[in-house]
Amino acid sequence: MKRVPTYIHGLDGQIEGGPPEGSIILVRGGPGTGKTVFVLQSLYYAALHDEPSIYFTFNEAPQNITWYSATFGWNIGALQKDRKFYIYHLSESEYERFHPDRVDTLRQRLEYIIKSVGAKRLAIDSMTTISYYLLGALGINNGLQLCPAVLPVVRTLNDIAKSLNVLIYMVASPSDPANPIYEALADGVFDLFYYTDAGGVTQRGLKITKLRSTRHPIDTLSVWIDKNGMEVETF
Repeated sequence: MKRVPTYIHGLDGQIEGGPPEGSIILVRGGPGTGKTVFVLQSLYYAALHDEPSIYFTFNEAPQNITWYSATFGWNIGALQKDRKFYIYHLSESEYERFHPDRVDTLRQRLEYIIKSVGAKRLAIDSMTTISYYLLGALGINNGLQLCPAVLPVVRTLNDIAKSLNVLIYMVASPSDPANPIYEALADGVFDLFYYTDAGGVTQRGLKITKLRSTRHPIDTLSVWIDKNGMEVETF
């Protein structure tokens, strides 16, 4: 089974080298826990290793992503010029592709983009934006009604991951009402959060709640974010 490194310092050695190729990974956490750092770091270093990467964003303009990445010394602009890193800002008009009645259109669009650039991994930041869009678009008001609407979307992403052998990150908030669907269909669930250690100090933590076909730690791993990006404690 081919493994795909996450390029998160200290993590891959604890998960047999990385998730299996074709995995869909849920990266979940509250504000400031490191979700965006996690996926950008993974995509950036993959691009440096000649694996084109795609970052789909709903909430951030591409120039903001490039500026933010530069704080870690990541020159995404140079990789964009070399056609190794792509940032797609999805406008509200494109949210409709995630409507359950339009998943065929969504699949065609994503497959076209992935194949045209030869992408090996991509991130969707965030699925929570889509969840709340669907709540309004479908006129529903609770998670039980939302889950059936999100199901075909996540199934489509899963099919793309498996058929094209790409690693897909789904970024989401813990409050996302569609979390039961993400958890059920994702091959991996990486939860980022804040916790208080034995000394009373607030720390960032990572818990690998799920990672199929992989031995992985079940305890909380401490996480640090510094000028070089994200690092996970090793044992």
